[in-house]
Amino acid sequence: MTKVFFSDLKTGRCSSVVEARLLRFWEAKNVKHGGELMWMDLLMVDVNVSCSF
Repeated sequence: MTKVFFSDLKTGRCSSVVEARLLRFWEAKNVKHGGELMWMDLLMVDVNVSCSF
């Protein structure tokens, strides 16, 4: 399996696959800006581990 990094990806169709785990996801409202919805994604990528999940 060839390793592909996020920095190597380009927009459009691609035959490569990047595997990563979403460590945490949450949403919050910004009360200072009229309740505007915000979110935060934290992605954990380990380049030393090759596994399927």
